Amino acid sequence: MVAELPRPKASGFNFAPAKPVAGPVSAPPALPVQHGIIVTEQLDFSYGQRQALNDISFTAPEHAVTAFIGPSGCGKSTLLRCFNRLNDRIPGARITAGSVRIMGKNIHDPDVDLISLRRQVGMIFQKYNPFPKSIFENVVYPLRIGGVTKRSELDEACERALRAAALWDDVKDRLKASAFGLSGGQMQRLCIARAVAVQPRILLMDEPCSALDPIATLRIEELIHTLKQTYTVIIVTHNMQQARRVADQVAFFYMGRLIESGTMEQIFFNPVEDHTQRYVQGQFS
Repeated sequence: MVAELPRPKASGFNFAPAKPVAGPVSAPPALPVQHGIIVTEQLDFSYGQRQALNDISFTAPEHAVTAFIGPSGCGKSTLLRCFNRLNDRIPGARITAGSVRIMGKNIHDPDVDLISLRRQVGMIFQKYNPFPKSIFENVVYPLRIGGVTKRSELDEACERALRAAALWDDVKDRLKASAFGLSGGQMQRLCIARAVAVQPRILLMDEPCSALDPIATLRIEELIHTLKQTYTVIIVTHNMQQARRVADQVAFFYMGRLIESGTMEQIFFNPVEDHTQRYVQGQFS
């Protein structure tokens, strides 16, 4: 069983610069589901002169798994990276119209602190990327850079995160061993543990199973089902069967546009748009 992290207490929240952390980080309060934890409004995004996203209006419900599907190069990963502003690192990449609001806050407001934003919006990449450190130090690294130094707090956070990532029983007796000694699936779950150590509200997953074998993929998919009890999960995937297995909501993208979104059942079994129907039936990729 995957351990559920404690739910946060209600309080006000914005993405102002965080004070040094004195203990495990608490997540901000929940919003009503109907408002959406992530909302984009008429979002346009460009890489230099090339427009990558066109008029994207999208809402992600809280405590659900939303899958982004569509052909390669259609804008799925670009939109995902808009949610924690990773695109800011790319010269010439910019939002040219519209907005992204997370927990009611426009993430491009001048008072938004990127460290605080990314503390709340964790990212799991296509290729697992453990640090050249021990398993323990991989998990607690974001806490250390946040100012946590007390060993008991680090120990508690490490166990909590590893349990949440369904990895504790595999590694509890070798926390001082190198993370590179783990299998591929274990390393990806370690990266998930590192992301949840600071108790974010949102987990972004960019094709998290594409480098894994079928057994490891199944473990990650089972984990995603449990993680949504505590987090909002958005996953980019090219695997239609995976989207059907893990997603509550599905958004279909084509040529930089959001063509259709809805429940998994609606998108796969009763789509409105012809492009959606053709894609989910495997008529083009």
